[in-house]
Amino acid sequence: MAHLTTRMVNWLEALGAHIGTATKNGFPTAIVVEKAKVEGSSTVIFPLTAAQISHIKSNITENPYVSVGPGGLGCVRAPYQLKGNARIEGEKLMVEVKEIYCTKPGPEAGKRLDVLSPTEIEEFDQSRWKDLTPPGE
Repeated sequence: MAHLTTRMVNWLEALGAHIGTATKNGFPTAIVVEKAKVEGSSTVIFPLTAAQISHIKSNITENPYVSVGPGGLGCVRAPYQLKGNARIEGEKLMVEVKEIYCTKPGPEAGKRLDVLSPTEIEEFDQSRWKDLTPPGE
């Protein structure tokens, strides 16, 4: 199980996310979700519309592994890519985050962070960038 930092939680909850899914044969599709709620240190819950559910339901059934990028990518400095198992429950997409990657340009791009302890992930996050809180906070 991965550990989401306070910064990651704030961005997801304020700006939603881009969620990438794929069939078992690798055919991709993506949706943009405006809201998110994080429970615990690694579960992200996205409310979905009926159209979004119909767009990704067969992919989730075939291949529950998804990727998640924070929404508002133009305003997020050094965001992360999250990967994990997803399931649809009613009108919600539940994602159990298993992997966290840094997508900051440069030598840290692609660095896998979930292999670090929660304290080390927080320290990495706080030492690399000092951006403002998400819009609206």
